[in-house]
Amino acid sequence: MPWPDLTIGGRDQPSWIIKPRADARAHLAVVSDQPTAKGQPVVKEQRPPPWLEERALDFAAFGRQLNKALAGHAPIDAKAWLALVETVPWALQDYVWRAADIRLGKAAKAALRRRDNRVLYEQIEAVRLCRPDGGKLYFQTPKQEFDAYAAVFRRFASPMARAYFKGGMVSLLSLRNETSTLAHHGEGSYDDRLVVLRRIGSTGMSTIFPICTEPGAQYSQRAAGKPGGGRQDQRYGGVHFNKIDGEDGNNDKIKDLGRLIEGTYHYYEKPNGHVGARAFQTKITQVVERDTDGDGRFTTADPNRIDARKAGTSMFIHQGGKDSVLEPDTWSAGCQTIPTNRYKAFLATVGKPASLFYVLVNAAR
Repeated sequence: MPWPDLTIGGRDQPSWIIKPRADARAHLAVVSDQPTAKGQPVVKEQRPPPWLEERALDFAAFGRQLNKALAGHAPIDAKAWLALVETVPWALQDYVWRAADIRLGKAAKAALRRRDNRVLYEQIEAVRLCRPDGGKLYFQTPKQEFDAYAAVFRRFASPMARAYFKGGMVSLLSLRNETSTLAHHGEGSYDDRLVVLRRIGSTGMSTIFPICTEPGAQYSQRAAGKPGGGRQDQRYGGVHFNKIDGEDGNNDKIKDLGRLIEGTYHYYEKPNGHVGARAFQTKITQVVERDTDGDGRFTTADPNRIDARKAGTSMFIHQGGKDSVLEPDTWSAGCQTIPTNRYKAFLATVGKPASLFYVLVNAAR
């Protein structure tokens, strides 16, 4: 089955269908040109530079210019900055503010809290408090895509991962869309998004691959048969059982499947690879969450769900089954797996770094 389109209320439509506000640029041209009251001094407000308005918006440049304007002593023409963001398709506007957020210095952040900048403060705080979209988005330029995902990476990565990324090292961002382990007969789902971020000279590049970040129920003890027929757990009747994996997280004598908790992981090339190809492994014990109630979901309802020890370094990044067939098998019992028919392209994109950082984020849907 081909990598599915991830549709959220129209977000998964090409940018020529998702149109920005029709009058955005016209509004941008006249905003702040309103006459002042008679007798009042004319105050020149900081507006976006004209060159920023001439083409598809450069998210990083927008952030730098907003930081510069906020750090100055002149008032900000908030309506003009908002109008500029509205020239971008609405599904991408959150990423403009994310790119701005990571570029604000101390002076700009202080200015942002002034009452007259309240509307800008609310926009930036809103994206800081919400999770990024895990769906497929159509950016207007490759640079927009890189700037958007680089902003997400920098927002959620550890300080060391951010330092490596700033130094030009290849970095991985994975956006996880929550999926039941029972889906697709327990064989897993390639419905998460892996973004490889790298630089060639001064040019940032992003390449996206499908990935599975959650285990399939085919590896659950609950799907195993029992003497006399049937399954250990009748909820697993439709699962194509493979073998038992996992650890007992809540001492009920049932091995529970686990997945990586969101966070930053430092991966290295795994000696001798895994399942017939190069693979990557951490050197530090990984923290996982386990589906201890067996409902196929990883939630706070699972008793004793956090396992900080038993997984060891077993959650690799490796190839999985093809995604070009009707029912893909991800080969994931908790590892991060990429379809074998896309894996060579992934390895070519990553290259052979000494190590790489992988940032896993639970997406908004």
